[in-house]
Amino acid sequence: MMNFNYIPNSTYSRQTPPKVVTDRGMRKYNIDDELFPSITSILSRMMDSEGLDAWRERVGPDVADHICRSAMNRGNIFHKICEAYLSNNLQYGKFNNHLLEFGMFEQARPSLERISDIVGIEMPMISRELVIGGTADIIAKFDGIDSIIDLKSSTKPKKEPWCERFFLQETAYSLMFEEITSKPIEQLVTIVASENGTVQVLVRNRDDFVQELKQIISQYQSGRVQI
Repeated sequence: MMNFNYIPNSTYSRQTPPKVVTDRGMRKYNIDDELFPSITSILSRMMDSEGLDAWRERVGPDVADHICRSAMNRGNIFHKICEAYLSNNLQYGKFNNHLLEFGMFEQARPSLERISDIVGIEMPMISRELVIGGTADIIAKFDGIDSIIDLKSSTKPKKEPWCERFFLQETAYSLMFEEITSKPIEQLVTIVASENGTVQVLVRNRDDFVQELKQIISQYQSGRVQI
């Protein structure tokens, strides 16, 4: 089994991490009694609402709820396995009842082994400048380059236009981390493991998404969508 090296960022480590709370049914980040809306919630509302509503109407609310719960459970378990592996603490027997998710991890393992010099896993952050919060899956080197790395699970491979929200989300994490530490991270990596055994590794440059992200946040803050 590969042994992963950890190199925490001292500036980030000295920060008091924000607490994740639910405010009026929405995920937000609380620090010093200030609430910062989750970037995931903002992007979901600004980019997906019409398509999601149409899909729910097409399949029916009961089926839609079942699919969403199943996908969430699959994603949570897949994340736990990957995080345990990257933390050098994977206990194989613990996941005997989750063969699908473990199989997806095994397919993704070669991609995970391109990760090194891990700064942290599941890192909550806020940006006072952008007035947002979020939790980065992984901050580390990927193929030797400092990166924001996001892990996704899916029923089938993602079409690349559908992945734009992932890159915007990762761009937000990069900007939050840079605001806290003064360390820019410009490479974005999305690893998508699908139930059919396919693994997609999508690598992008942060600067290609900064302007669009800031426009979306500005539209949200102007009141076009209330969270």
